[in-house]
Amino acid sequence: MVVRNPRMCYDIEKSNEKGWIPVAEIDVIFQQFRSASREQVRLPLAVRIFFSGEAAPEQARELESYLKRRVRSVMELLLQEDELPKLEQLAGAGWLTPGLVEDGLDMAVCLKKTEGFVWLMKWKAENYGFADRDFTL
Repeated sequence: MVVRNPRMCYDIEKSNEKGWIPVAEIDVIFQQFRSASREQVRLPLAVRIFFSGEAAPEQARELESYLKRRVRSVMELLLQEDELPKLEQLAGAGWLTPGLVEDGLDMAVCLKKTEGFVWLMKWKAENYGFADRDFTL
């Protein structure tokens, strides 16, 4: 996926498999995040930097603040890209509420992301249970 901004271009798929991004590249991506005005550009950049774990503390705080206000959008992006380890990080950080998990399940069904759906069902079972359902025979 190539994200284009009138002033800058950046190929998001340049990162390696482990998600490590050189510090100089983090700074460039962070500046692109700050200068972008469209959410379709900002969100993937913010997710990429935030989950790399390589952002400077002040960058990480700004990104966390930005992403926490858009948890549903972040979850949708991670489901679309089959990024279950990042979704697990999001859940482990305490960002997923029971309502968000339900929304995520709906998104996974709409996006036809079976693995994401199964992971969210497992997360729901382990953390919140199914109090709204009776499974007795």
